[in-house]
Amino acid sequence: MFIVRHQLLRSTCHAILGLSLCVCTGKDEDTADPERGQRCTSEIRYRFPDTTDARFDGCNDVLVDATFEFDPDDAPEVRSFKIQFARENVPGDDCWMVVTAKGTCGPGRYNIGSDQGTVVEFKTNDCSGVPDDYEGSFIATSGTLSLDKIHGGSEAGNFTGQRLLTQFRGRVDAKSPEGIELTTTFDMAVYISGEDAEENSCLRED
Repeated sequence: MFIVRHQLLRSTCHAILGLSLCVCTGKDEDTADPERGQRCTSEIRYRFPDTTDARFDGCNDVLVDATFEFDPDDAPEVRSFKIQFARENVPGDDCWMVVTAKGTCGPGRYNIGSDQGTVVEFKTNDCSGVPDDYEGSFIATSGTLSLDKIHGGSEAGNFTGQRLLTQFRGRVDAKSPEGIELTTTFDMAVYISGEDAEENSCLRED
């Protein structure tokens, strides 16, 4: 079971779902019952300079945002996304990680960094097993986002305003200036209302 707390639509506009969603099996559909086919698995792991490890399941509270490129002749392409994985759905619980990626254009490797298209932020204050010296807010400045799957459906057309069952599967390997190493694996599918991003530069490392 996991919770999609907010499904963000671009910048300030958002739809609050507030649903506890059970994992379903069966054929993925582009538009359907808001709960059908949604799923999430993840593991977030931190390794600190003193060799301490801390990890948590980020699917207990998930925030999702994405934009797509729609074309009458091609299936939707996810051109940017933002996913926040949190340890608990509890106000004030500061144990979370956010991946923000721009310029996505299919599976592959994307560089992480302030001057790259992908930014990884995380907060460790309430994560179990974190040494006192490493409780706080951090930003990864190096590493890679490896996407095995990023899929907004198989039908061509303009789906602006329609819910698309959007799939993300991949891995984050990143490091902060403080020497905190972050490894995250995730596999999820969630309905996102389609917003057209038009042409964006592809930032994949070919």
